[in-house]
Amino acid sequence: MVFGLLALVGTVPMTATSVLTLQSQTENAKKEAEEEDDDWKGEKCHMRCRATMRTPEDRKELFKNSRIVLCGGRLYVQLSTYEGPAHHPFTGYYLPFPKKDYEGVVSTISDNPPQLNWVYLGTESDIFQFSHGLRVDAEEGQAGPFDARIGSNGEKRYTFENWEGFIAVESEGEPGLWRLCFDKYNDGLKGKIQEGQRTVEVELIREEMED
Repeated sequence: MVFGLLALVGTVPMTATSVLTLQSQTENAKKEAEEEDDDWKGEKCHMRCRATMRTPEDRKELFKNSRIVLCGGRLYVQLSTYEGPAHHPFTGYYLPFPKKDYEGVVSTISDNPPQLNWVYLGTESDIFQFSHGLRVDAEEGQAGPFDARIGSNGEKRYTFENWEGFIAVESEGEPGLWRLCFDKYNDGLKGKIQEGQRTVEVELIREEMED
């Protein structure tokens, strides 16, 4: 009887150790899989844009085949109907922001030289528009957190502050070029746009670059 009890007790630490080892292996495998799944975040890409599902049909069509470009230190939605001067397309990737616990986004600002800028939200401007600049510039605004929402079809859409609050605001005197803004307080930029100025809720979609 005693022998049987000792034998039973003796198996408990081995079982517990085995369980802990198995759990550790599972967690490590999961972590490695997640890191592999996130490898795409460090790969350079373009960013295209489309109106959300609840946008009126005429404006959905207006934003068909639109993309994000950089111009004058700001980010814009360039419609397919745009006929103005050429602008540099967003060409970037995710990158941890220095001394912060979140990821930011960087983009080249020209093809030659391929200088990188941080993308950040201007919080002191007349409207919450995304800008680009050096780290010192980004620190004066809000550089993240940026993340992604991955659809069942593999489509990757950008998020900021953990949601898709992106909104395009029509620019004065720039047909086909809309300001890329963020509906920070989820109020449709109340008090920050002019009467009659058109706005459209948009989704930002990661677009693979051709080799």
